[in-house]
Amino acid sequence: MYQFTIGKVAASTGLAASAIRYYESLGLVPKPFRVNGRRVYDERWMKKLGFVLLAKEAGFTIKEIQQLSVSLRSQERPPKLLQEAADGKIIEISKEIRRLEKTKALLGMIASCGCNTMEECGTAALEQQQAANI
Repeated sequence: MYQFTIGKVAASTGLAASAIRYYESLGLVPKPFRVNGRRVYDERWMKKLGFVLLAKEAGFTIKEIQQLSVSLRSQERPPKLLQEAADGKIIEISKEIRRLEKTKALLGMIASCGCNTMEECGTAALEQQQAANI
């Protein structure tokens, strides 16, 4: 069984040691074993941290990861719970993508409008918006 120090965990994950301790304090990962007062992490612990990092990278907030972790520990069917959580996050992110695409289009319009005043730019934006709604 491999054992890792907090420094090795930090180096291998790109996390700061303080972030690892923070995740422990929130209960996202269990408290590690201690040897001579120092934290020692094993492979099983690393897998739990891997889940937290995966969920974070997938767009889940720390609060959502906490709720998901608690639910997963108490559920009889974790795969279904994970699928539902992922499906919900996909819907949320799809809405955000649509909003960002609209924002990008507006920024492109602003960048290329060539207007000399704010009023001209506002008039051009209103005309373009009206044309899009027709």
